[in-house]
Amino acid sequence: MMKKVLLISFSLFFFTTSFAGISTKKKDTLKLIGTSYALNGNFAWIELNGEDYGWTREGQNVGKYRIILVQMGKVIFESNRKTIVLVMLKDTQFENEL
Repeated sequence: MMKKVLLISFSLFFFTTSFAGISTKKKDTLKLIGTSYALNGNFAWIELNGEDYGWTREGQNVGKYRIILVQMGKVIFESNRKTIVLVMLKDTQFENEL
């Protein structure tokens, strides 16, 4: 009798949590370190899931994301059908005072 109750409660718990929309997918974390303009293009310094991609040119890929537009302090990415905008917060870039 106890085994049946335990089995039924376990199966109810398992099936209700699996259909409740609990996401087990790993979500990517994108960080915008900096942006820069140069004569040969616009660059963004990106970190994806802790991996540093350094200065990446506008139009190149960062993992599964493609950099669409680089503006000063703002980067627009595209992945499949999603568009992601990263914006640097005020006072996050440091300047050397002489």
